[in-house]
Order: sequence, then structure tokens, then C-alpha cells
Amino acid sequence: MSLLEFPCSALLAACFLLAAFALYRFAGGSKFVRLMSQTNIACIHLAVGAVLLAIEGTFSIKLHTTPFFVAYALVLLLSLSFVVQKAIVMLDFRSVRSWGFLLNHLGIFVTLWASLFGSPDVTKAKIMIPKGGVANVAYSEDMLAVPLPFEVGLQDFNVEYYSDGKSPKQFTSTLLVDGKRMETSVNNPCSYKGYVIYQNGYDTKEGNYSVIEFVKDPWLPIVYLGIGLLAIGSVLLLFGRWNARITIPIALVLTVVFTLATIAKINFGTMMPALRSWWFVPHLFVYMVAYSLMAIAVMLKVYSMIKKPSASNISNNLMRSATALLVIGMMIGAIWAKEAWGDYWTWDPKENWAAVTWFVSLIYLHLTDTKGRKGLTIMLLAFLALQVTWYGVNYLPSAKESLHSYYNS
Repeated sequence: MSLLEFPCSALLAACFLLAAFALYRFAGGSKFVRLMSQTNIACIHLAVGAVLLAIEGTFSIKLHTTPFFVAYALVLLLSLSFVVQKAIVMLDFRSVRSWGFLLNHLGIFVTLWASLFGSPDVTKAKIMIPKGGVANVAYSEDMLAVPLPFEVGLQDFNVEYYSDGKSPKQFTSTLLVDGKRMETSVNNPCSYKGYVIYQNGYDTKEGNYSVIEFVKDPWLPIVYLGIGLLAIGSVLLLFGRWNARITIPIALVLTVVFTLATIAKINFGTMMPALRSWWFVPHLFVYMVAYSLMAIAVMLKVYSMIKKPSASNISNNLMRSATALLVIGMMIGAIWAKEAWGDYWTWDPKENWAAVTWFVSLIYLHLTDTKGRKGLTIMLLAFLALQVTWYGVNYLPSAKESLHSYYNS
């Protein structure tokens, strides 16, 4: 057992909260607290995070496991805690934007806090079990034995194929867990004694065994609470003053074009089982609308620099809406990933670049002056990161390790 596992993880998490509260409560006027609450520092935090995620997303270097990344996450958390406490004190109950600001930052804080301090308590282990086999010990990625508090047996295993007879449409294991009959398939896990049981894989050559994964994440409800707060805050940020008569028709056209361009690369005739989920439609649609709004925002920003400065305000509101939708799309993807693979965040190249796009967009929203070249530069960087996320990630060195390489499926 790691020294950082429960109850130490819970104690450390509580101590962090108390320390952050005490610092703001009793030293709120200090230079350190005021500095950590400034928007300039927020931009620096986001820029550092974007660079780290871009490096990992491009080269599959596991930076998130390094002490430097953990230290960065802790500093970011501390800064967020000050911003949240300040937002609570200054909350305007009648202002939608004020509530949106608070819930967004609180959601990010809760999600990151629970993910960071709860990670040592996550149990993930797999079993390759033959039909008729029984086991009560699984194995982690490091091949360490993980005793299970129950016995599991594989009663039956079935693969449903597409019309070509070769491409799997779905694969399902019928299990006996402590004598109770359960079924698990891709996107349809089952649960028992705090463990979620996933259909992870199978013997594709002979069909002699099924790969079952067991995941226990006691901090997951808190993570989902953070995701919920972040989603609500993002919805509130969608409200803004922009010329709907012009932008909505353009956004709809671009959404259709972007959606068709995306699905055209997916072979629905042999679509992989992980994509056969009802989460697919809202995840794709929300992202495509976000991409469309950001594209319009960029065009209007360039137009404002060349001819009509007043277009910059509409561009800013569209960028805020696009950023909010990026978050919602990412949260839908996280829940889908948890349902399909057992992890809401796998540090996959496409996930990392989605976060890079979000971080750079947030830098733009934190700028005090967006009308000059700096604002245009940051917006263009966000749009460039979006292109990498959308299709460019397939050409990066890390592409071969991506779970999101669907286009050849």
C-alpha cells in the first residue's frame, strides 16, 4: 500500500483545503495571495499547462507522472482556491456572468482537487480469463497482484460481427461474480462491491479468453460533482450579446460542414464498439458547434483589426461561448471515456490537445485587452490548437498510441 493512499490521501486533501482557506482568510491582503489571484498569474499558469500538455500530447512523454507536473498542479490548485474564495465574497447573486465565473472556477478546482489527491486510491487491474475459468486475483499495469473481494468466472463470451464477418460490432462477457450472473460489454460495464467491471478486450485470434478490467475509484462522485459544476458554469457563460441573426445561421452551416467532414472519415459499416454509444452524438455535435463559433470569432477578430473595431466585441462573446462549449464537449467525452474504458481522463494525445485548446482559449478570456495584436495572436493560437485536436493529432508521433484513432476503423 502506498503512503499516499487512504486515509493519508484524504488527510492531505483536507489539509490542503484548510491551508488554502487559512491563507486567504488570515493573509488575504498579503502580496503572495494577491499575486496568486491576479489574472496575469492565471495566464501564466494556463500557458505552462498548455505547453506541458502539448509536449505530452505530441510525443507521449508521461509528464503528468513527474514531480514537476504534480508541483504545477498544486500551485494551480492553490491559485484557483484563492480565486474561488474571492469570487464567493464578491458574488453578485443577480448576475448570470458572476455565477458563471464562480461555478466554472469552483468546478475546475473540485475536479482537479479530487483527481489529484484521489489518484492514489484508484485501483485498476485486469484478468485474462478463459471460458469456464474462475479467478479472484487481477493484475495491474505493473503486473502487481491485486486481490479481489469476490470471485469471478467467465460463463460465456460472444462476439457480434458486422456483415463482413471480420470486424467486431460488440463483444460481451457473461460473468459469474460470487455466483451472480452479470454481463459486461463495451460501453455497458457492470458493478459489484464498489468495483466497476469492464469488457476490456479478448483473444482476437482464437477466442480462447476474455480480458476483464476491474476499476475502483472512491473519489469519482466528487470528480463528477466538479464536472457538473463546471458544466453548469459553462452553460451560464453561453449567454452573451452577439449578433444572433448573422452568427447563428453561419454557425449552423459550419457545424454541418465540420460534422460531415468528421463523420466522412469514419467507416460506419465497421465502426469500432467504443463508438457505438449514445454519447457519440452530443459529444460530436457540441464540439462542432464550438469549432464553428471559434472560426467565426477568428474571422470577426481579423475583420475588426482591418476595418470595423466594433466587431471585436462580438468576436469576444463568440469566443467565450466557444470556450464554454469546448468544456461541455470535453466533459461529455470524459463521462463517455469512463463508461467505455474505465478512465475519465487517459492522457491520450487527443485529450491532451483538447485541453491545450481549452487552456489557450482561457488565456484569451483572461486578457484585459483583447483588441490589439496580442488578442489576435492568442485567438489564432487557440484556433491552431483546435486544428491539431480535430485532425492534426493523427499525424503526430503520438498518434499510434491514441485511443481516438477512429478514422481507419
